[in-house]
Amino acid sequence: MDWKRYEKEIYKYFKETYPRTTIKFDQKVIGKFSKVERQIDILIEGDIAGFPLKIVVDCKYFSKKIDVKEVESFCSMVEDIDAHQGVLITKNGFSSAAINRAYYGNQKIELDIINFSEIQQYQVFEALPYSEKYSVLLSAPFGWVIDAKEKINGIASLFQRGLTLEQAQKRKEWMYLDFWDLNDDKDYCIDDLIEIQNKNIKEADSKTRFEYRNGLGRDDHSETKIRIAYVATYPCIEVTGFVKFEGFIFFAVLFTPIELLERNLRKLQYLLSVCIPGQLEFDNTQVIHQLLSKIDKTQLNESNSEKFHQVGIWYSEMNKHDKALYYFRKSLDNFPTHYSFLKHIINYELKYGSKDEALQHSFDLFAIEPKNPTVPKDLIGIFLENGKGRVLNTFFSEKTIEIKDNEVKGNLSFHNGVLLLNMSEEGKAQKYFKKAENFFKESLPANHHVFKTLKEALK
Repeated sequence: MDWKRYEKEIYKYFKETYPRTTIKFDQKVIGKFSKVERQIDILIEGDIAGFPLKIVVDCKYFSKKIDVKEVESFCSMVEDIDAHQGVLITKNGFSSAAINRAYYGNQKIELDIINFSEIQQYQVFEALPYSEKYSVLLSAPFGWVIDAKEKINGIASLFQRGLTLEQAQKRKEWMYLDFWDLNDDKDYCIDDLIEIQNKNIKEADSKTRFEYRNGLGRDDHSETKIRIAYVATYPCIEVTGFVKFEGFIFFAVLFTPIELLERNLRKLQYLLSVCIPGQLEFDNTQVIHQLLSKIDKTQLNESNSEKFHQVGIWYSEMNKHDKALYYFRKSLDNFPTHYSFLKHIINYELKYGSKDEALQHSFDLFAIEPKNPTVPKDLIGIFLENGKGRVLNTFFSEKTIEIKDNEVKGNLSFHNGVLLLNMSEEGKAQKYFKKAENFFKESLPANHHVFKTLKEALK
């Protein structure tokens, strides 16, 4: 890509990001202090939410990383023309000194990268991520791509163009997308979801500090919000942006170094402002028949399990929940201890099937590793999401009585306390934490780390 096309792509992005402002290309402005003419690649001027806005964008088509000297020079120009914000863009990144100078300096300077390396397979600039019938039409933020293939959480990942997800994670700079089904509860708002998520984060690190910002305004007036979580045990900042649409909440979770927070926050704000909600109608009949014809029904194996599970997903997309459950159950007949499939069917049974079936699968999940704290923690997340916390409380209590192993009893009692804390029943939670402490004293050495966790919980 040549220099002019490089600048024009950047211009197009800012035109879409700030539609209510005036954006001018290749401007000359007399410096406030220098009294000389300063050349500006892109000048953005206007009014946002009642506040004046003046942004200078400078594009550097360099073959090497931008160093601190270029950032110093740009800071000086931003100050000279009395701009509120400056954005310095390059195609090959910045040195550590340049990043630190931009972040810790007096001016509000953002450093951004547009990398024109070859796009990896499955990476795109626009996508239609969906969960069951809900979807959003989405454009990738400036310099980033959407990857529907590589993902850890959620339904898709976003990261800098030219990288893989693994490389982006090493840089501690990436996002994932997900949906929260409101289940026809129109009174449910973003703050309700934030409260649930905050409790989960606090459980992992009680010293977590939260900060909130409003999302950019949307033409459809949909509710938006941004939460910044400073978690001491995390290697970077976690920022989550939310938009409430009819029937669901769309949210994007950003991980970023603190030095690049403002730059990446702008990318998150962009996602919240441009995503378009929709509902999908699927007819997966043909692919279902094709996949079922490939299943060897004479054997029980992992391959069949995966095929039956995929058929269940295709039926769920068509809102044929009875058939979806039938094939999710057949999937587990072929692989009864598949952890991810068990988690999925528990959630699906609670939404569309049988509570008793959900509890049976919950026991199957717990039986895989009964001493592993991840298992009851995962169950807590699933049951709370479906408003069935009391059901899980009873389940944990009954299994504590039935099971003989004291370490397993301690695991169940402790997580029953965690569950009740999430349900704002602190008094009852303390009783379960005390029971857990007694069970663990009978089964674990006195220096085991669980006692430190319990000490914090009992406070």
